[in-house]
Amino acid sequence: MNNVDNFWLCMDEPTNLMVITAFMEFDEPIDFERLKSTIDVRLARFDRFRKRVVKPVSGVGVPHWEFDRNYDIRSHVHRLALPSPGDKAELQEMVSNLTTAPLDLSKPLWQVYLIENYENGCVVFFKIHHCIADGIALIHVLLSAADTEANAPWPESRPVKKEKSFSLDRILPFGSTIKSVQNLAKSTRKVGKLLAREGLDTISHPGRLVEMTKAATGLTADAASLLSRLTIMPSDPDTPFKGRLGVRKTVAWTEPMPLDKIKTVGRAIDTTTLNDVLIATVTGALRRYLKKRNVRVNDLDLRVAVPVNIRKPGTEFELGNKFSTVFLALPVYLEDPVLRLKEVKRRMDNLKHSMDAVVGYGLMSALGVLPPNMAKKAAHLFGNKASGVMTNVPGPRQPLYFSGSKIRNLMFWVPRAGKVGLGISILSYDGEVTVGVASDEGLLPDPEVLLEGFEEEFNYLLELVKSGKIYHGPLVLHDRYQEAQQKKIEKPETRDADSPRQCKALTKAGKRCRRRAMPGSDFCNTHKSDPRVAQFRKIRTETEDDRQAQVAQSIAGIM
Repeated sequence: MNNVDNFWLCMDEPTNLMVITAFMEFDEPIDFERLKSTIDVRLARFDRFRKRVVKPVSGVGVPHWEFDRNYDIRSHVHRLALPSPGDKAELQEMVSNLTTAPLDLSKPLWQVYLIENYENGCVVFFKIHHCIADGIALIHVLLSAADTEANAPWPESRPVKKEKSFSLDRILPFGSTIKSVQNLAKSTRKVGKLLAREGLDTISHPGRLVEMTKAATGLTADAASLLSRLTIMPSDPDTPFKGRLGVRKTVAWTEPMPLDKIKTVGRAIDTTTLNDVLIATVTGALRRYLKKRNVRVNDLDLRVAVPVNIRKPGTEFELGNKFSTVFLALPVYLEDPVLRLKEVKRRMDNLKHSMDAVVGYGLMSALGVLPPNMAKKAAHLFGNKASGVMTNVPGPRQPLYFSGSKIRNLMFWVPRAGKVGLGISILSYDGEVTVGVASDEGLLPDPEVLLEGFEEEFNYLLELVKSGKIYHGPLVLHDRYQEAQQKKIEKPETRDADSPRQCKALTKAGKRCRRRAMPGSDFCNTHKSDPRVAQFRKIRTETEDDRQAQVAQSIAGIM
């Protein structure tokens, strides 16, 4: 087992299982025997699905893979049924329950469940440990087990692969340690020397972690500097998305959304991608949810960890973890959806040209050689700098068939680490996009509310595009603040002439003065003689068109 795969194995905790989950939804029931045959022939043809994890007897070194002599497909494919009425709420409850059940370490670390009595069809639910592969590889592997036509024949029996007759790991208690050291010497010899010299104080001295990762990956001085900044980066604040975790998890997902609608928004706003639109909409949904939970959002930036595929094209079917993670700060403080989308695009473009992905992969590789407890502490140190994990995987553009039935919808979720209780997954399939949320029940018990905010935010943005309120150029002529001010002009407030009013002057900090206005004036006693008052009165006498032009010109200067 390589260092990165071992890292994910070590990260298992009762409150956060390192298990990737996914489901396929069907409009009709599928044959259970055919499902078992399909899984056994097409999924288990990959060796790791027939191997179990064997840890070193000494407790020192990296675990290795070993063919399970007692492998039986019946131990991995199960059959369940939803209670009546068998609707989406019942399915989400069952998936949430299955997500929290740990895998049996004495067997290959995966399970498949056929969930029947779901509306008029069924669902196939997958649980696969992260040490087997990352989400990108697993999506390709699962879809490789599907067919492109409905009348595909039953899968043919796979040839039985014999286990090697001799293994040093069986007869020597330190055999796995020797093997792991031999593998380690090829790629991370410097890391081993550094660990032997520094002992177990790496986590208490983050600077040594920087030096270790630099030695392991041959990073440049710029990359080492980047890792140093990552180490001292402050953690995200505790919100309903982050905090002390419990065992119970809950999941939810949207109905599939046509890709054409997302493309409409992307074309209307210069050079933005589908990914930019979706991430900006998620940001708006987070803002809506936090406001409902009475969390201050005006100055809030929330980071999410974003997995980045670093595989070479054509190697997607190679199992194992070959991805990195970067931190993306979401501008939750921005209310206007167009400004938010432009800011998300700017930040995404900066990430694409940075070395963050290289540093992230080198960091996970270095942590994989640490003892499990140290690896967890290090992972929590970096994981707590984010409030969630966000993944976006492009699926097939054409419909696929599994066990003789058409797949109507797909969804998956990745695990979280540390105090992170929120996972957001975006998956496209057959011209549609589905967004899923997995959360800690104690922190975010109502993920469906967050997803409702996603749909509301996207519909609002789509309405702006269709209404033509978005200028097709560098300026943004629509803003929610302007819209609110316009409504006040169209429908002025009714107020008793003798009732006190708030001063309309601005402080030096640019905020509204909280004092009461003087009788017969728009300003308090402090601001009635302020030179800025004359400027305020001048602006008030201008027409609405002139004011909009001034706002547009100001925005252009800022952008």
